[in-house]
Amino acid sequence: MDSIKWDMSSSTIVRKLSEEAEQLTFAAPHLDKVKQGELLKFHAHINVEQLPQGHHLKKATIFSNVPNGGTWELICDEGTAVGGRGSAPSPIMYFSAGLALCMMSHVEMLAKLADIKLNSVRLEQKTEFSTTMNFGGINPEEVFGKGDQVEMHLIIESDESEEKLLEFAHCCRQACMSLQTVACATPVSTKLYLNNSERSFE
Repeated sequence: MDSIKWDMSSSTIVRKLSEEAEQLTFAAPHLDKVKQGELLKFHAHINVEQLPQGHHLKKATIFSNVPNGGTWELICDEGTAVGGRGSAPSPIMYFSAGLALCMMSHVEMLAKLADIKLNSVRLEQKTEFSTTMNFGGINPEEVFGKGDQVEMHLIIESDESEEKLLEFAHCCRQACMSLQTVACATPVSTKLYLNNSERSFE
């Protein structure tokens, strides 16, 4: 497979790092060998730091337990309406893009696995969120946020039968780990490490 050298308009938002990242509160990433039919477990490790420029500017370092998956650094911002600069995608933009990109990866992989010929494929998505935050005049304990709806449209051009493609789309939805993370009740554990002492704040 030929390597690709990106020439983006800005090299500061996403870049690949040559050094490996580490975390203080999690064990180092590792991928367990599994037998045919067993669950293969993927881990996404994220470190987030505030940048000194402030105003919601943050840096995320991303790595995983997938061999040769690389270590990546990306910059996140917020829109000017909430006090950011609008210089990079917001957290929910990255989150929403992750859902769509993961789904498209499964479309590509499963089509190859099932020998389904796709002339063209495109995914359009709208993700809706809501919050009680009104950008002022509200106490932190009164702020509640939630995801309201994810709507995905898979647009396929193919000479395969409609029945085969409907079954294929169902398999893609079932296989997509990111989509299933939000479609099903996924456990979330939140802990605070305060001056080197662990505290739970569920």
